Amino acid sequence: MYVKNTKIPPILEHGGTCKTFFMVGKEQMREETMGSYLEYVAEFEIAEGSHLEPHKHDTHEFYYILKGRALMQIENEKREMEVGDLVHIPPNKVHTIKPIGEGPMRALSFAASFLPPGGAGTEAEKAELPG
Repeated sequence: MYVKNTKIPPILEHGGTCKTFFMVGKEQMREETMGSYLEYVAEFEIAEGSHLEPHKHDTHEFYYILKGRALMQIENEKREMEVGDLVHIPPNKVHTIKPIGEGPMRALSFAASFLPPGGAGTEAEKAELPG
């Protein structure tokens, strides 16, 4: 599971006027995302005691944790996430996320999609987690 946190050294850019914390470096995912398009950028929140329905889709999806702590699962791999973590969910991998601890979790999400025009809809393909 690819997870990066903003607790990394910055790169100075724009004549030293900007500290950039690259969680995915420039050009790092060019080959994997070639032929895709930006499907969406959104924030989502999941209430304490709930979880995101396990699902999959033909996108590179990313979640950036804004609030709370969460347990992320992609296929058989699980990892705790905290504020400042970015996770990459590869295409067609079954995944879910749920808050851990007290209160909800909130995340920024975005996706580079390979779905055909109009194929995104409002619901992803429901899927079972392995094991």
